[in-house]
Amino acid sequence: MYIKKILASLTLVSVMAVSAAMFAAFEAHVINVTAHIENALTVDTHGIDFGTVFPQEYIDDKEFTVSLSSSFLEEDRVDDVEYKIVQKDKPWTLNFGEGDVDAHNRSLLCIDPDTDDLSARCVISGNVLTITTDGNDVEDLFGTGEIYGDVTAPRMMIPMGGNFTIETKVTVSPTNYYQSGGILVYGSDGNVVRLEATNWDTFNMGDVVYMESQENQVKVGKRYASLTDTTDVYLKMTRTGDTFRGYYKENAGDSWTEVLTVLDGLNDFDNEQIGDHPKVGLSAVNADPQTHSAFPAYFDYVTFNGDYLSLCRFLSKINDEGEDGDISHPSYYIEDQVPGPSTGDECIAEGTRPEASGRLSKMADDTTDTWTVDLKVPPIVGYVGQDWPESCAPWVVEEDEMDYGCDLWIEVTGISYTQ
Repeated sequence: MYIKKILASLTLVSVMAVSAAMFAAFEAHVINVTAHIENALTVDTHGIDFGTVFPQEYIDDKEFTVSLSSSFLEEDRVDDVEYKIVQKDKPWTLNFGEGDVDAHNRSLLCIDPDTDDLSARCVISGNVLTITTDGNDVEDLFGTGEIYGDVTAPRMMIPMGGNFTIETKVTVSPTNYYQSGGILVYGSDGNVVRLEATNWDTFNMGDVVYMESQENQVKVGKRYASLTDTTDVYLKMTRTGDTFRGYYKENAGDSWTEVLTVLDGLNDFDNEQIGDHPKVGLSAVNADPQTHSAFPAYFDYVTFNGDYLSLCRFLSKINDEGEDGDISHPSYYIEDQVPGPSTGDECIAEGTRPEASGRLSKMADDTTDTWTVDLKVPPIVGYVGQDWPESCAPWVVEEDEMDYGCDLWIEVTGISYTQ
């Protein structure tokens, strides 16, 4: 019996029990660690992978660093940055109801290369997100190397590190293959992966799902699958390392089908140019060379990492000892290493551990913090060993053969100025 996977934008995974002593294997995976304010801090990791772990095993050698960004170091007017590390459940869904985005405390940003009327590009109304291009000739996504740039490709995005899954339902009415709506992973102009519903009547192929990978303004991967129509198309994209895969279905109850048919012999979806912390989300694209007209795409919901149960409460974040302004978040589990009479190992009550936070300062020559993430692997409900302390009874995971994960978010709480 096992917990299938653990990921912290950190991932955790599997457990097997043998009699009272319990023997189990977790395949532990990743913490996505993402800097909330990109121009002040940088984070060095794509994610944290625990590998295979066992119930009640203690793992404490997984590290990541938080540093002042190069732009912050070069700016004379600022000195230090205070930040905190916030744990958030890895799976979350936006149904685009009123206040739905804000309620998740996740900073989805509407981005468009043409900023003339940004407020009109991403509109949430009636539980639907509408992303609309405008008609101006502004090249985007491909960079400047294309004859026809993707004329304004507005998107609703969020920075995301580590491995991830994103799913949505999109409705579009394209008239040619320059118009589409779907999922976008954006590293920079010319370094993107797209999965979208579009129309290929120009090629006598009708409605399709199209997946594309670009590296350094060159298309290196192209795949497609035929659709009945572009109404209520469900799309899903996964990232594992630098490998991207796309899936679709036309009805909610259908099984996912991978987009596999290769176009033009281009089949490279191991995109190393995307980087560790791309922006991930939804987009509408219109590069129609004839009209450059406004084009809308409608999204009913978006789900990020919907396959993960929560790992967050089992993690700790321990910082460098003694540095000014740094506060560690210890493990929930205290192992008794004191000689003499004792009550044995124990667990800390919920809500009593301090929140992890740090401070970096140019003047103090403290520009990098190293954080160690440890995991005391819990047992599974119904398979708890006799040596598991009574105070640890609440600290178990719910199910085996499931994926567990947690996102760690670095949020800036204060910046001091030198003048």
